[in-house]
Amino acid sequence: MNTLINSIVDGCYAKMLDDYRVNRFFNNNPLLQQTAALKSYIHAIISNQALSDDQVLALLNQYFQDSFARSNHKPSLVTGNDFGFLLDIVGGQEIRPITLLCENHSFLMKLLPDDSHYDVFLEHLQNTLKQLNVANELQTQLIRLAEQARDGFLARGRTYMKAA
Repeated sequence: MNTLINSIVDGCYAKMLDDYRVNRFFNNNPLLQQTAALKSYIHAIISNQALSDDQVLALLNQYFQDSFARSNHKPSLVTGNDFGFLLDIVGGQEIRPITLLCENHSFLMKLLPDDSHYDVFLEHLQNTLKQLNVANELQTQLIRLAEQARDGFLARGRTYMKAA
């Protein structure tokens, strides 16, 4: 099972890194580094391991760090995202509260992913599962797990940590 999960994660991730619709979210770390913590997290969920909240947060923090964090070689006091809230105010839109899964989730949220980007992920996951001839029962389980993660991944989920 571990080898299959690793193949699914690697295959799906490779498709996402090659897809112009979503590859801007990821940093330039090697694929194995980007996926290691995610694989550990998925293995724990699939095998029903009893993880403490601290262990879950550590895995999630490591995943968001390895996949989405970027170094800023030219530090600036002002970045393009610093004034993103003004679009909500000027446009008369209600400001959506951001609910981070963990501290390093902010690296992804600064890039403003939305449901269309998550749909791309689901598309690549389904294609990878079909390509690897994964059993229908496991396909259903993994798709359901991925769909349940949508709101949390897009910072609309259960409150773990409020953004500052």
